[in-house]
Formats: sequence, C-alpha cells, structure tokens
Amino acid sequence: MKAIIAAAALAVVGTQAAAIDLGAGLSLTTTATAEYNIDAENLTATIEPVIGYAAPAEVMLSVGTELSIYDGDFVDATFETLPTLDFRAEKTFIANGSVYGEVSYDLEAEARTDAIVGVSFSF
Repeated sequence: MKAIIAAAALAVVGTQAAAIDLGAGLSLTTTATAEYNIDAENLTATIEPVIGYAAPAEVMLSVGTELSIYDGDFVDATFETLPTLDFRAEKTFIANGSVYGEVSYDLEAEARTDAIVGVSFSF
C-alpha cells in the first residue's frame, strides 16, 4: 500500500515541465517520470534534464541525461557515477516528418554507443 501511495504522489509531479527559454535559441526541458510496475511491485522515479538549441538552419540540437532517483529504494549511485550523455540532432522536413541522428556517450566507461540515424513520420 505504501508503494501505491508513493507512486500516486510521484505521478502527480511526474510530468514534463514546459520548456524554459534561456534566450539565444537555448531551452531547458526537464522530464520527471514515476512508474509503478504492478507485477514486479516496484516503484521507479527518474528525472531527465535536456538542454536544447534551435540552430539557424531549423535543426534542433539537444543533450540530456536520465538520472535514476528511486528504484525500490533511493538510488545512492546516481550522483556517485558519471552519467551517460545523450546527443540528438533533428530537423523537421514536412509537417509530420523529421530526420534525426543520435548518439550517447558514457562518461564513466569513456565510450560512445552506436550512432543512429533515422526518419520518423507522425500520422
């Protein structure tokens, strides 16, 4: 019961905040997420700050990282290890479509992940 109450409380605040315009094309968006896995009876909470830059060629550049705050217990290692930074570049080419490229870099392991390019459509 305690986990359900905690999940409900975190769900109230576990939403994406509006992007804050920092000026000069920079923005800051933070997403807080709280999830309760009913089958595993586990509550998790993460926060993901993302800094974005709207480049002059209408390309959106962003860098962010997901930090685990709670995973059944408060995660002590969140601030004891270096994060993984997620880099993304995206350009909308039609109203419902975009092309993007993304890569992550693990600062702890000093290694990057696979580079990914893609096309997405929303309809």
